[in-house]
Amino acid sequence: MKVSISQPTLFPWIGYFDMIQQSDVFVFLDNVNFKKRTWHMRNRLKTASKTNPSEIWVRIPTKSTSRNTLITDVFIDNQQDWKQNHIDIFQSNYGKMYKKFDFLVKLYQQDWDKIADFNIAFITECCRFLELSTTLVRASELEVEGKKSRLVLDICKKLNATEFLANSGSRDYLENDKEIFEKENIKMSYHEYVHQPYNQKGDSFVEHLSVLDLLFSEFENSKQFIGGVHR
Repeated sequence: MKVSISQPTLFPWIGYFDMIQQSDVFVFLDNVNFKKRTWHMRNRLKTASKTNPSEIWVRIPTKSTSRNTLITDVFIDNQQDWKQNHIDIFQSNYGKMYKKFDFLVKLYQQDWDKIADFNIAFITECCRFLELSTTLVRASELEVEGKKSRLVLDICKKLNATEFLANSGSRDYLENDKEIFEKENIKMSYHEYVHQPYNQKGDSFVEHLSVLDLLFSEFENSKQFIGGVHR
């Protein structure tokens, strides 16, 4: 049983879905502290210009939070018309592609109170479109505890994991606690992903954009780009 764990970010990059594909169970780490001005609430797309390609940010505004507010408890600031702003960005930079994705259109027709709910709904529907069959669960629903490595270990034990596929960004703290996973007979490896270039508009290819850039650029062909080159 291979388990991977990552925070529910807004419109994640392709590597996020590659990690999901490589796992039996993927856990949304929504029971850790939310951070403003991070991937929790924003991501990048490519502008329409072909001669001077640049990036544009899409964001979901959130209400004021304390330092200890968990991701799962963060409310969206719906006083701002963020949904129409997103749609305008999609259509001005990718033309009619937005309307080809029924799941995306339906997401923007719904009302959303919490950012984690929107992010997880998008990721879940995107997995369906990409034909990824991995089981998706929320850490906040698993009755787990601890911080950093201890929290990750508790999640793995709760799910009877034999292997933990870790996000490369967590290497700094996990490497110091490798022995606690070894004691539980849980093999730990790190997810590494190298982009495959796809039919992105413009003369230069920009890596690590939101998966939306792939979807709007390749539509049905997007599925073949999940599963890149692994180091």
